[in-house]
Amino acid sequence: PTPKAARLIAKVSVEAKLDLDAEEYVQSFNPDLMEAVYEWATGAKFVEVMKLTDAFEGSVIRIIRRLEELLRQLASASFVIGNKDLKQKFDECAGRMRRDIVFAASLYL
Repeated sequence: PTPKAARLIAKVSVEAKLDLDAEEYVQSFNPDLMEAVYEWATGAKFVEVMKLTDAFEGSVIRIIRRLEELLRQLASASFVIGNKDLKQKFDECAGRMRRDIVFAASLYL
């Protein structure tokens, strides 16, 4: 989330009596790869995505794969609670992430 959203989440968590250091929570977010991942999700080629960041290729691939896994888990949770529309949205997002070299079975083709 953005710093503003992270602060709101931290505030609500503290109000709910969760053991949370609000400032540490806010500082734990690193938005450096947001633009790169967004471009990937909207169809950019991997080489174009890598021009947007100075992170290693393996790190970018790992982050995209972890996000896709999170989206699949959120789709499953949406199904369990009976929200079919939300499940469909998460499935669509996961599908946009799952493509090309990032999800190749092996990089040694």
